[in-house]
Amino acid sequence: NWINDRSKWGGRAGYEYFPDEDNYLFTIAHFYSRMCAYMDYSGWMHKQFLGAGEFTLDFGDYTLSITVPSDHIVAATGEWSNASSVLSSAQQKRLAQARTSTKPVMIVTPEEALDNEKERSSGTKTWVYKSKNVRDVAFASSRKFIWDAMNQPVKTNNVLCMSYYPKEGNPLWEQYSTKVVAHTIKTYSKFTADYIYPVAISVHTDRIGMEYPMICFNGPRPEKDGTYSKRTKYGLITVIIHEVGHNWFPMIVNSDERQWTWMDEGLNTYCQFLAEQSWEKGYESSRGEARRMVRYMTSENQRPIMTGSEEILQFGNNAYSKTTLALTVLRESVLGRDLFDFAFREYCRRWAFK
Repeated sequence: NWINDRSKWGGRAGYEYFPDEDNYLFTIAHFYSRMCAYMDYSGWMHKQFLGAGEFTLDFGDYTLSITVPSDHIVAATGEWSNASSVLSSAQQKRLAQARTSTKPVMIVTPEEALDNEKERSSGTKTWVYKSKNVRDVAFASSRKFIWDAMNQPVKTNNVLCMSYYPKEGNPLWEQYSTKVVAHTIKTYSKFTADYIYPVAISVHTDRIGMEYPMICFNGPRPEKDGTYSKRTKYGLITVIIHEVGHNWFPMIVNSDERQWTWMDEGLNTYCQFLAEQSWEKGYESSRGEARRMVRYMTSENQRPIMTGSEEILQFGNNAYSKTTLALTVLRESVLGRDLFDFAFREYCRRWAFK
């Protein structure tokens, strides 16, 4: 029954506490038992988790029932099967509007979230989500959540892009988060394969960037007075693109990150670079350009990209940046964009859900 306090212990899931109003924001993952995956190259995947590299997982179908105080709002992997029993009639109408909207629509307004913060409900509600062909499930819950959503069509799907965030995230989150989610879905679908899931979610809690199927937890936050720097703004855009992008690598194109970290982080960061450059002209990407890799590529601390996650030196430069640069050089200077883009999409098609 113990939930991790991330402000004290770190970690990839847990809670954030807001002492001024005695409220919590929960981001919950890895909370249920499951059988180890079995792979043809190494048998049962029972490596201990040492902090670098994610678990190797198989695909499955899930029904997730989450019982919380009735003033909480829940975000989770999957699609609701009981939205009518947990949302007000006004919120249901806004949600229906968001499903066809080309810009974010407030489902839970800042005013409603503020009212929820002040309540201490004695009742409960159960939110039920169903998902198919996913590696894992995760969820977030808080009475503090503001919630907005919009539609992003891809060739074979209409994706409901959503953000959940406390008031401490504004004005930055209201202005950018859901638009960035939608941009990521559109751009990655162009260069990899269509996003097949019904929703894509960005949740705000402090000091984190962590991904799960259909949902991710992201950290950049303005100052207490609502101001923010250029670094914070672009840090937010960058981390949302990256974590939403993990829905393709490894959530759709499955891989073993502890064995081949670059096939997860590297392929995703390459697509992240494409999404950043198409977000706006002159986007200052931290990875993808040769000039940013000179010092690392001439150093003695390199490792091959095939190095296991626990043995990598300079994890970011090796698994993220080296792969991104190599793929960019292949695309721009060796194969050309048309041939490379065809091959990359074909790789994604062939290896999806395996």
